[in-house]
Amino acid sequence: MGSVFEFTQRIFPPGLMKPGMTKEEFGKLFERRLREFEEGGFLEETKLPPIRGEEEFLRKLAYHKRNDELMVVKYWKKGCMPCLSKAEMYKEVEQWMNEDRPGAAFYSIDIHHKDNLDLSERQLVDGTPSIQKYWNCQQVGGEVRVNEKQSFMENIKATIASCMAGKCPTNTEPEM
Repeated sequence: MGSVFEFTQRIFPPGLMKPGMTKEEFGKLFERRLREFEEGGFLEETKLPPIRGEEEFLRKLAYHKRNDELMVVKYWKKGCMPCLSKAEMYKEVEQWMNEDRPGAAFYSIDIHHKDNLDLSERQLVDGTPSIQKYWNCQQVGGEVRVNEKQSFMENIKATIASCMAGKCPTNTEPEM
């Protein structure tokens, strides 16, 4: 997992952009390459289980409340470079947590999907990617802003431990 710049280099290999390209030419190339990259298997490889709409979101909250599990939700949208650059990290953490460390369930919400427009607004999603955590049907802690896997795993483990002990973090400023 690297920076947005490093990720951009995966989408635009050397020699793809020609000297003297106009803004319009670059814009079309950018959109085409990004779409090809997303549709070429990347979105499928890094996919977290999707939530579609408020009703499904509320069902998931209730289910994980009954099971004393932290619900981790990634809010994202297609064509978002920061979303794409962190997608592999989110997927790796989900897989790590699912191996033998129960206590968290990961989901994704595409904020531009027609069924999610109101949901993302009600959850106060302020840009993408955005990670929010829920325990007992309540958002806990602030929006998670991490750039590397180890910090993200530690954040999730600490939140689970705090909530299991009855001391969930309050919904405050973003967590780094």
